[in-house]
Amino acid sequence: MPSTSKKQHNFMAAIANNPKFAKKVGVPQSVGKDFNNADKGKTFKEGGTMKKPNPFMEMIAKKKEAASKKPAKAAAMPMKKGGVAKKMKKGGKAC
Repeated sequence: MPSTSKKQHNFMAAIANNPKFAKKVGVPQSVGKDFNNADKGKTFKEGGTMKKPNPFMEMIAKKKEAASKKPAKAAAMPMKKGGVAKKMKKGGKAC
């Protein structure tokens, strides 16, 4: 089975060539060697591109775009129990 990304290729190469590392991560060395043999002649320039865009990531991008277009909200006035805004005097508290 060939590697799907440069990161996976490097990981499997480390496993195939270093028995201590293979034991540490819990992957048999034979698996790393199989991946290395399958990767011969293959280049990993882009890393691992997604075939389909992730719909969750698209939703987040739309929300960020919409948030950047909205004007900032003004600070809210302190409210009294009756629901009427009470204006503060210079240095005073709204109670």
